[in-house]
Amino acid sequence: MPITKRPCSNCPFLCDDAAIALEPGRIEGIVSDLLRDDQQTFVCHKTLDTSERMTCAGAVGLMSKLGRLPVIARLGLVYGVITPRDIEVSAAMVIDPDDMALGDLQTGKTAGDRCGR
Repeated sequence: MPITKRPCSNCPFLCDDAAIALEPGRIEGIVSDLLRDDQQTFVCHKTLDTSERMTCAGAVGLMSKLGRLPVIARLGLVYGVITPRDIEVSAAMVIDPDDMALGDLQTGKTAGDRCGR
């Protein structure tokens, strides 16, 4: 499965107000699944209805912040599909795992706060 190089403009993992909102706890559930099995991937929502599904760069960026790149990202690096710079840039665009764990709804944090601002 190919990997997007950058998060979509409304990727749910983005740390800005453009991120599409998911049900409370959904992002934590996705991350938990990815941490439990590094062979798991998260499909980019913009490729769900296409013949070529792609791994979400936002999810890869978030996992890189946790030091746990999924197998698909490691293979992408080996085969030159993505670069370390692609992952670094994606990671800078997504939520901070420490802030995510606090539960934004309980703390009253805004999306901008999730970017470390």
